[in-house]
Amino acid sequence: MSYLDSPRLHFRGWFQADVSTINNDVTAFDTGPSSGSPDPGWNPEGTGLFRFVDCVVTGGFLNGRRLVGTADPVMHMTIQNADDRPPGKLVDLDPQQQMVSMIFGMQVRLVSSSLQTILAGEFKPTPFTNLWQRQITGLRMDQKLGAMYQSVLEDVVWPAETESPLIRDLRKASQSGKLSIEFALFGYGRDPKIPRYTFGHVVGTIGPWQAGEPDHFVMGRHMIAPGPPFGTPPGGVATLQAQVAADNRSVTVDFSNSFQVESADGGLVDIGKLFLGVLTANPDSVNKTVPESGIAIIGEVPYTNGDWYTQTAGVSTFHLFGDAAARYVPNCPLALVSPSVAPTGVYNVRLQESIGGLYLRADQFVFRIDPGETQFIDFYATRFGAPLVDASIALSNMGPFLAQLGGTPPDLSVPANGVNIPPTSGPPQLIRTDLRGHARFSLQANPSGPTLNGDPWPRGYLAGQLYALGYRLEEEPANYVSNPGNFVTVLAYSRRRNPDNAPPTWYDDVQPLLAKYAKLYPIMTKYVVDLSSYHSVVTRLSALRLAFSLPLSDPNYMPVTRDMGSADRRMILDWLSTKGADGLPLLGKPRAGPAEPVKPPGATTAGFDLDPLQKAGKTEVILKYERAAQKETKQ
Repeated sequence: MSYLDSPRLHFRGWFQADVSTINNDVTAFDTGPSSGSPDPGWNPEGTGLFRFVDCVVTGGFLNGRRLVGTADPVMHMTIQNADDRPPGKLVDLDPQQQMVSMIFGMQVRLVSSSLQTILAGEFKPTPFTNLWQRQITGLRMDQKLGAMYQSVLEDVVWPAETESPLIRDLRKASQSGKLSIEFALFGYGRDPKIPRYTFGHVVGTIGPWQAGEPDHFVMGRHMIAPGPPFGTPPGGVATLQAQVAADNRSVTVDFSNSFQVESADGGLVDIGKLFLGVLTANPDSVNKTVPESGIAIIGEVPYTNGDWYTQTAGVSTFHLFGDAAARYVPNCPLALVSPSVAPTGVYNVRLQESIGGLYLRADQFVFRIDPGETQFIDFYATRFGAPLVDASIALSNMGPFLAQLGGTPPDLSVPANGVNIPPTSGPPQLIRTDLRGHARFSLQANPSGPTLNGDPWPRGYLAGQLYALGYRLEEEPANYVSNPGNFVTVLAYSRRRNPDNAPPTWYDDVQPLLAKYAKLYPIMTKYVVDLSSYHSVVTRLSALRLAFSLPLSDPNYMPVTRDMGSADRRMILDWLSTKGADGLPLLGKPRAGPAEPVKPPGATTAGFDLDPLQKAGKTEVILKYERAAQKETKQ
């Protein structure tokens, strides 16, 4: 079960992504004496937060029918983030891999009109997928790309009772304290002169989750749009997923990220009548046209109806009960078609299910891994939505493609033995699926980290190294259209550069790391602490100990970029807690140039003039923590 099942609720509204843009420039990580000023980008003082804003439940689906208006008390409830902590954080994997931006630390709540929390769950961190050129026209600096997130809400709680039948049934259907969630983003504004600066549109769906299912995609029916990666597909409809009900009486399709918009605030582009159908044969290639006799029409896609997209978030169920198409659905490809004007009696195929109904995907496709650590990549293979049993999966090295995507220098995927993915030359590594269509690959990081010629930082001023693992079904047909985003990216963290230097000192160990973040996040220096300065850092010891000890999924995790390995974070925590004769962490001696003058610690938590955006992020949390600590000390 997933968000495509019943019961489900739909919402629409705004999202805010106040990303910091300095780290988009690789050279921003260079703090050497010859380093210049990086390109600050369009939002250099971004806080990194991600949150939902003014999101309202606009529709639902229960007992085989759509719910709109006042059909259920859940209508017009709001979707909000946590009310007792900061919102989530939006983080790139790496400046050389910015196509898998990931949300961390976001809580999602359903809130009633009386401000009672009806349900709340933790959004399991995941990157966006199916990025494409969705918007046709726009203002200067409009982000014309659209994408979608799919994950689960974990540790779901139901604090308040409700009269909503949909919510009561959703609670009964949920398993293991999880719910399935998907949302599509588009119309993002990057121009400070417009009201929606750092804001964009969002539509989303929340539904049940079933144990044994993937967390980040549906083991259903997948239509992959041909064409260039991240571009506009030739059929005008982008990649989507669908699901046939267990009783074969309905098909539910997710169009949330599939139709173009004319402008950021405009409606869906009208491409003419569009029908969902099923081919009556199983072709060995993607069709451009199909005769009327070669397709059974299931129903018209009502995407031009004024309120359809906002009320359904683009998720539509087509009933098959008593329909002739039902007999073809289990073993033939689904297709989206439009009637041809000339010749007549023919449909133009805008999007077709994968050839042979074959589909393979890694559930989670972004990994951060420490030296010597083992993590697991879960793959799921299907044929027409059913598990593909005993299928052979070929794993390969996609380092060259990643290098094209991220741009070099610094060079990527060197040394080759940073993680145990197959070499670029030679045969692929094979793994096989089980009775659930599932296969698992043990991703192992070299205990020495990605070390090149004795240097644990092979990219020079950038810690860690990027690797890419490709995968495909060995029996994949020759004309198969692959999803260009279906590969795994791995950030292998570096080991400590000075592991034998104990105890750590500011000049030898800590300053080379923290100075990078002072450069990357000037808002931190402006309002909280100058991470490049010893005498500024020692005024924030308690707050920094807290921030560096938080789990990766916490919105206040430090560093927010999540590009520092556990060994370096442990070293910083050791340094923060180890006191010298003066009662402060060890300063040590500078490698070159004069020593930094030491100033006595003195917290300065009062007098900050914070913007509302900053108060919602890490800054205010740190200041509150320090105020509480000071109050406790005085008592």
